[in-house]
Amino acid sequence: MPNAFCLLNHKLTTNQEEELHNVFGAERIIYPPPEVAELWSTIPTDQEITKAHFASFTGWLQEAAEGDIVILQGEFSATFALTDFSLNRGLIPLCAASKRVTKETKEGETVRKQIIFEHVCFRRYRYYNDLK
Repeated sequence: MPNAFCLLNHKLTTNQEEELHNVFGAERIIYPPPEVAELWSTIPTDQEITKAHFASFTGWLQEAAEGDIVILQGEFSATFALTDFSLNRGLIPLCAASKRVTKETKEGETVRKQIIFEHVCFRRYRYYNDLK
């Protein structure tokens, strides 16, 4: 049974955990240590990202064995780079597919928009040429 390594900016919901266990057969869900999680949530946006930025993430993912799951979501270019890293190591990278529910309220001349993300399912990241 694979383990699921979660590199997100939040904890999984109960439904997401159940899906990982029931659909993907995940035995354990593993979160990064706090210092790695903090780095993931503060990817620099004002400079080019280099391999040096990824040392903490790739170091943590060295614990993952071929066939383990990696849930990746965050800053787009960092997510892309770690998805590539994961695919090349034989890991199974996933993202959470969600639907957006928008609620709009008007209070006098102020219009507030609230966007709620509802988890639908996990989806595998795939190379374009591997799509059906």
